[in-house]
Amino acid sequence: MSRVAVVTGGASGIGQAISQRLAESGTKVAIFDRQGEALDAQVAVLRNNGFRAIGLNVDVTDRPAVDSAVDLVRDEFGPSA
Repeated sequence: MSRVAVVTGGASGIGQAISQRLAESGTKVAIFDRQGEALDAQVAVLRNNGFRAIGLNVDVTDRPAVDSAVDLVRDEFGPSA
């Protein structure tokens, strides 16, 4: 079964640990964060370890931005099953 997870704040701290653990379990990970450099670094770490991950600079208080980002996740990973 293919799983997709969106981790808000996944570029640092607890969110970073969560995104790492999810990727290690075989989940495709989409990280939503506003910290551009940290976001890029975390996605690079995950990808360099062979995991499927994308990072999107998203302010989760902006509903249209979240909706757009979710659409991009679906385009990249497809629907979760």
